[in-house]
Amino acid sequence: MSSPAYAVYRRTVRFSLVVIAALSFSVAFVQFLLQFNTSLQQNRQQLQMFAQQMDAQVEPVLQFSQAVNARGTVGMQMAVTDSTQLPLLSLTTLDIVFHDLYPENQQVSPELQMLLQLQPYFDIAPASITPLKSLFYISEQGFAYNGQSKWSDYVVEHLVQWLQRYQRSENGYDRNPVFYKDFILEQAAMSVPFYVNERKIGRFVFALELAPLLANLEKNNPDRYFLLLDQAGNVIASSTYINGDNLEQYQLQIQRLTGIPWSLALIDKRGSLFYAGIGRFILHWLSYAGVLLALAWLLARRYKRKIMGPLQRLSTHIDRIQNGQAGVRRVPDGWQDLFARVSQLKADDKQETD
Repeated sequence: MSSPAYAVYRRTVRFSLVVIAALSFSVAFVQFLLQFNTSLQQNRQQLQMFAQQMDAQVEPVLQFSQAVNARGTVGMQMAVTDSTQLPLLSLTTLDIVFHDLYPENQQVSPELQMLLQLQPYFDIAPASITPLKSLFYISEQGFAYNGQSKWSDYVVEHLVQWLQRYQRSENGYDRNPVFYKDFILEQAAMSVPFYVNERKIGRFVFALELAPLLANLEKNNPDRYFLLLDQAGNVIASSTYINGDNLEQYQLQIQRLTGIPWSLALIDKRGSLFYAGIGRFILHWLSYAGVLLALAWLLARRYKRKIMGPLQRLSTHIDRIQNGQAGVRRVPDGWQDLFARVSQLKADDKQETD
């Protein structure tokens, strides 16, 4: 005689498997969401900290530019008694011309006096401030000055190309610094207009080498890449070779800088937080499912040994008694009374028949 308990047992086992899969999935998914949110907050806080470090390293350049501008304004009003010559780069002929500060029968140029008094700033610019590599002065009169007696052909060529490329990009009435993502030798640039008596007479151009700053950040955080982006999302500098062509394959986390109109971007070398979280989610899901399956297997095994096994022997016992045979010899522990009552019912039924 087959017992309906077996059908119920099999349905219960299948239902338990579904419940275990759904429960372990739900718990793992909730944990995934919590960990993903926590990771986002931690990365956001770390990115803000990295941006503050970047601002702190760029701030001396901004302060230096203000000092140069202020000193230049004062220098336009101070007379210089030293008789000297200044090497100026003509932006029309690209020749180095040595101009006398006190030409005969000519008025002294306040602009040249100002440059002479700013000579110490040109000298200390690359040595005193880490991201600042060089300082240039571009005059509205068509000459340039870098504080050196010689100009390399490479610098002259790229400076002229840069001026031709961006000659109309600056507003003639805006006195705020203008930032450029490309200048010379993979450097960025900050252009500070120089006004005297409400008239623009030139601009100071500060060449910035920003890649080493990002490399230092990556050195202290080897599991991340760092980039600087301009307002259009173009790469200004990076701690490793990443340009606009291969930028789309990365997931960026971006934080706007305070001192300059650029943004610091972070790339996790381990991949995106979402895909990394998916891996942990699957691991947690399988772990929870494995634990629940092991527990369910132990319970099912105990239930089968304590309940289904005795029921099967009881079914065999009833079949034998119905066929006029002796019942089973070995009765499971705790089931003796039930087996005895079944045997007694058969005996009573036989007596009534007689």
